[in-house]
Amino acid sequence: MIRSERLPISLPAILIGILATAVPSPLMEPSSAQESQSSKISGGSDSSPTIPLVYKAEHTGEAYPAPVLPEFDELPVVRPLPDPFAWSDGSGRSTAFKDWSRRRSEIKAEIERYGIGEKPPKPSDITAEFENNTLRVSVTENGETLTLTARVDLPEGKGPFPAVIGIGRGSGSLPHEIFSQRKIAMIAFNFNQVMAHQQNRGSEPINRLYPQLTHIGAYAAWPWGISRLIDGLELVDDDLPIDRQRLAVTGCSFAGKMALFAGALDERIALTIAQESGGGGAAAWRVSETLGNVETLGKTSHAWFLDDMFQFSGAVDKLPYDHHELMALVAPRALLVLGNPDYEWLADESGYVSCRAAHEVWKNFGVGDRFGFSIVADHPHCQLPDNQRPEVEAFVDKFLLGRTEVDTSVSKHPFESVEHEFWYDGWTKGTSSFPTLDGANVETLTFEAEAMNPGSDWQIKEDTKASGEKYVIINDGLNSTEAVPQNENSSLSISVTTTKDAKYYVHARVNCPTADDDSFWLKIDDSDFAAVNGLTTNGWQWVKLTTAVLKPGSHSIVIKHREDGAMLDQILVTTYPFGAEGLESTTSNFPALKDAVGQRFKIGVGVSHQVIGNPKDVTLLRRHFQIVTPENCMKPQGIHPEEHRWSFEQTDAFADFVRQSGLEMVGHCLVWAKDDRTDTWMMTEGDQPVSRETLLRRIETHTETVVKRYADVVTHWDVVNEAIGDSNDGLLRDSIYSRTTGIDFVVTAFETARANDPDALLIYNDYNGHQPGKREKLIEFLKQLKAAGAPVDAYGMQGHFELGDKSLSQLRETFDELRKLDIKIVVSELDIDVVKRGRWWSDDGKYREELRHYDPYEDGLPSNVEDEMVRQYVDLFELFDEYSESIARVSFWNLHDGQSWLNYFPWKRTNYPLLFDRNRNPKAAFHAVIDRL
Repeated sequence: MIRSERLPISLPAILIGILATAVPSPLMEPSSAQESQSSKISGGSDSSPTIPLVYKAEHTGEAYPAPVLPEFDELPVVRPLPDPFAWSDGSGRSTAFKDWSRRRSEIKAEIERYGIGEKPPKPSDITAEFENNTLRVSVTENGETLTLTARVDLPEGKGPFPAVIGIGRGSGSLPHEIFSQRKIAMIAFNFNQVMAHQQNRGSEPINRLYPQLTHIGAYAAWPWGISRLIDGLELVDDDLPIDRQRLAVTGCSFAGKMALFAGALDERIALTIAQESGGGGAAAWRVSETLGNVETLGKTSHAWFLDDMFQFSGAVDKLPYDHHELMALVAPRALLVLGNPDYEWLADESGYVSCRAAHEVWKNFGVGDRFGFSIVADHPHCQLPDNQRPEVEAFVDKFLLGRTEVDTSVSKHPFESVEHEFWYDGWTKGTSSFPTLDGANVETLTFEAEAMNPGSDWQIKEDTKASGEKYVIINDGLNSTEAVPQNENSSLSISVTTTKDAKYYVHARVNCPTADDDSFWLKIDDSDFAAVNGLTTNGWQWVKLTTAVLKPGSHSIVIKHREDGAMLDQILVTTYPFGAEGLESTTSNFPALKDAVGQRFKIGVGVSHQVIGNPKDVTLLRRHFQIVTPENCMKPQGIHPEEHRWSFEQTDAFADFVRQSGLEMVGHCLVWAKDDRTDTWMMTEGDQPVSRETLLRRIETHTETVVKRYADVVTHWDVVNEAIGDSNDGLLRDSIYSRTTGIDFVVTAFETARANDPDALLIYNDYNGHQPGKREKLIEFLKQLKAAGAPVDAYGMQGHFELGDKSLSQLRETFDELRKLDIKIVVSELDIDVVKRGRWWSDDGKYREELRHYDPYEDGLPSNVEDEMVRQYVDLFELFDEYSESIARVSFWNLHDGQSWLNYFPWKRTNYPLLFDRNRNPKAAFHAVIDRL
């Protein structure tokens, strides 16, 4: 029989008032034993209310007004785990159970706003039927119908039966017999009927019903599907004997996350069992960020969450919530979290800390036995081991079968040495012990591996991405995974002198590319060697090796090889729990560059598209800069390789990053007026040089296509790049463009850009325009462009200076001339080359062979050279400040010294041209510029 339900469009006002003021009524009442044990609410004024085990409504806080949630730039930094009892508007907090429904609705709103997108509400038109052991639920919205089918395995007998909704199959990844032997029905949820595992945004089944919600993540969509199955159970109550007061949901891995979100977002679910849910599930994003190769926010699947969530990938401490609060949404209902620390990616250390924090919510309400966690090793992923089964059975017995005598106080874990309280004691005890970086309380010692007298079994090798561009690695073939190598040639020894009686954390910067190349042997002082394994990284990354409580004095750390592909760069010993990652990311002791610049002009940086995938680079970039230039991926050769073929992937990803980060973008560049920077297809027609008409049409098509695609995020366009001839050439550089069209190709590009982006700043970009000879050409060129009607707004001065060049007076004269033309100034590619490159081009290249081996600052920059660079940067920014009413932007070219193009162009050498060093730390030049501004 088909049952149907059509809800009214809006709730009566009187009902809204009741929902807004009343404590929701439970369907299940606790036993007297439970009531006496756990009905008191600590911190509130309620007089011993009963704490519900489950609710009638999907979302009891629906009638509360939505909180006002800030944009990314307005969010405060909260480094510990946020307070689950604090109101979103900062007006205070309440631990009273009578306020929990309202606070819970706020946390739900935060998770939907910043994490997963809106879970659609219960639809107005639902029908359901049950036959042939299949529950069929049809949902109609916007004239479209979506049908969900779920196999139901019913026990023998009349029922009504408790039921578990298992993701993928009726019992999820838990053993079938746990439920069948207890006469618990099993309902299989086919999530693909709602959204695919890796969704194609806008093309999923749920998008037919809600075409406006193409942005939502799968963890908003899948729980919606589970809730609709529960709606269906309500409609077929006469045909399907399910006790809806005793519903559970379970799944493992990505489905473990799904189960957790489903239980958190639907209060009709009495028991949630989240198995091995990892990052994005039980693990807290903030804590995971301090660990090794785990599923951090920046590494999780974009399909599962909002694309907007990834603006937090380098700034998780700005996220208003964390996943201890996702778990807390289940409270006061029952939740069991299962972990498996054998799989590093699952971030179970983070899950453990998050569980400890979440448990405080249940304990606050006096129902601590409704939450448990069991993190057990030595078993395959998503296969419940025998020694984890008792806790699952206990939670099932107590919360699905009502066996109140069962003990569900479960907290199994292998993390005895993990400090967890400082993450949340600010809101449990009123005083936070969260570690802060003040010089009085933190001791940090850093060692370069190649300087620690490695034995002859180790090789010292070079890599520009390593600290000091050197690292050590054991000789090929010297694997020793079963036993510690005995010969002394295998040792790398570090002498450490500590001054505190404290716990020290030993970290290493390593490059361990595979699971077969990711371990060392390590011992401290007279302890036994222990294997440090599972250090697999993506390139050079910091990992935690071990911890030890040390007394003041001398200590030794000995590292021996275990696998021959593991590369070792630096060792860091610190009392700061977050190690190198935390030390590098904490920047509160100096201001942001953009804040120092203020309203003078925009401050920007040009970076490779690869930089946006590095969380540490992203953190540095977002903290200091307002506008970002893609270094190469937007240039014509990269984005438009053939006339009828485009390659937008890298530029799209770059633009998405800029959008999500609340930044601005420079479109660099639309036309690069050099033959060696132009593809053959642009320059030819068949076997002949391209005609004037075709070339101008191609320029117009290219410009229109690119500008239209990115006009929403680009505020500055480098329309034409390097069209002027150098001092010994004519006005225009000799190129296919100038030979074929004269100046008209520039006019066409600017006119097309303006037509497709009326509000952007349109820039002509070039180098050495301040130098005599080329400056005169620049001014004449700009005059001709304006006379021809080209809407050129600004000159982009690339600003690649050499140490000691005397250019200030030339810059001043150039700026004055540009003022007369009403042309704005953009410093588009600022750096200072401390290894002067001028000789490379002098005397017909006669010095090039000599210079190929010239690397004067390989071992560091002398203080006198750095002092000269500092003075030059200060002089430049004094000039920029003086002409700030004419300057629209100052952009550095590359983020830090290690990424600078000047390490490789025009020959390989160690350069120091920027404000941040290779470890992303601010240099003396940074502080001097900050002081000047």
